[in-house]
Amino acid sequence: MEDDSTKRRSVTWLFLSLSAALLAALLLLHAPGAGAVHDPVEMPAPTKEPGRAGNLTIILVTRDSKLPQAVPIPSSWRDIEPEKCEPSEEDWAFIRDAATNLSEEEKTRFVTEVREIYAGVSTLSQGEQDDLERRLGYYLIKATERAGTAP
Repeated sequence: MEDDSTKRRSVTWLFLSLSAALLAALLLLHAPGAGAVHDPVEMPAPTKEPGRAGNLTIILVTRDSKLPQAVPIPSSWRDIEPEKCEPSEEDWAFIRDAATNLSEEEKTRFVTEVREIYAGVSTLSQGEQDDLERRLGYYLIKATERAGTAP
């Protein structure tokens, strides 16, 4: 009996194969000289009047048109620092609970190291930090998949 990942991989390959075949068929149908005779399309003469296309206003720009001028940014806005989103204790508890294959001691060490990486004070090498961040991503994906499939 196939496991879920093998089934998912098979479905993915089937979908990709069908998509590739459909794309190839569309390209062949719309290729020049594919048997269809196309009438030349007459374009209307350009005007300076704005037009409408759906909900968009189209303004034709000609060589003698003036482009809009830039608006200066107030100097008070330049001093605004971007806000850094700080994870709450609930967020850290969620991460701890998401690490289902670790012992309690390993969970504590994992969360501590990730918090230090986030704070920028980790003493781990960049490779070790990257590994922990990948592991964090894996745990978060697994936790959200479990949450999405819960009854």
